[in-house]
Amino acid sequence: MPRDAEAWLAERGIEREPIRVSPRPAQPDPGTARAGAAPGGDGDAPRTEVSRREAQQLAEAASAEAERRTAEVAATRPPAEASLGDDVAVGLAFVRRSTANAPQSVGRLRRKLAERDTPAAAIDLIIERAHAERLVDDLAMATALVEERRAKGHAPTRLRKDLVGRGFDRDTIDQVLAPVEAEDQEAAAFAVARSKADRLTGVDGETAYRRTVGHVARRGYPEGLARKVARMAVDVSRDPQRSAGH
Repeated sequence: MPRDAEAWLAERGIEREPIRVSPRPAQPDPGTARAGAAPGGDGDAPRTEVSRREAQQLAEAASAEAERRTAEVAATRPPAEASLGDDVAVGLAFVRRSTANAPQSVGRLRRKLAERDTPAAAIDLIIERAHAERLVDDLAMATALVEERRAKGHAPTRLRKDLVGRGFDRDTIDQVLAPVEAEDQEAAAFAVARSKADRLTGVDGETAYRRTVGHVARRGYPEGLARKVARMAVDVSRDPQRSAGH
């Protein structure tokens, strides 16, 4: 302001309001401004923000696709050979222990292995290996059991029940019982009754009869047949001259 104007204002008691000049903002470096402009800048920031979101979305989509492909591969991949081999080895060791002291049927071993949560594919291989090692032989085992129980006087019906309970399959049971079931069942029952009655000659006849009936019936013969052959056996054991017709 001219000097005379300042004097004029001073003479009249008017204070002059100072002039305020805003400082000029510093000019940013061109490279820095372009790489990371502050919000509200020249328009580069919105484009940078959109680019970051797009990159994040692409990364998430790629990750999801990779997980999907991994799941598909896992679903179609066959069981690991090492895992199946381990199951077979453990199961075969169990079969060896189970058959060490007494023979076991294939059916019973299969049930035991299943109860131990052994996979079905492993059970088939275990039984196959057990056959190869001669740890199981259903036909030989069933034949031996029938001969042993037959010597004790067991009837075919009881023999069949025992074999089923031990886990033998129907074909094996039919095969080993065919000769026994073809026999004369009354003659076989009488032989059992006669053996018992001959050991009861020291008691009265009726007591011997009742005990003989019970003995024959427990071997699996029908009660009616047991009573019939018991009466004949007791009579013959006390009077060998009497003919029982057998």
